[in-house]
Amino acid sequence: MMKIILWTLLFYVLFRFITRFVLPLLQVTRMASSRMRDMQKQMEEMQQKANTPPPPPNAPQPKVKEGDYIEYEEIK
Repeated sequence: MMKIILWTLLFYVLFRFITRFVLPLLQVTRMASSRMRDMQKQMEEMQQKANTPPPPPNAPQPKVKEGDYIEYEEIK
């Protein structure tokens, strides 16, 4: 009977240790690694934008059509 109580107590202590210390530590490391991956992706995108050459200065600028504009005269 005493063995069963000791084994139960041992399993309880191990369970508490795992749930209080090990699992939160795993969550923090997983979160930190995902943030590092996101930062690396952002850095790569910034480097790609910086490495693309700008358009030549004498190149025609594309016209941006913002919408339909109707010119009218006011009638009095």
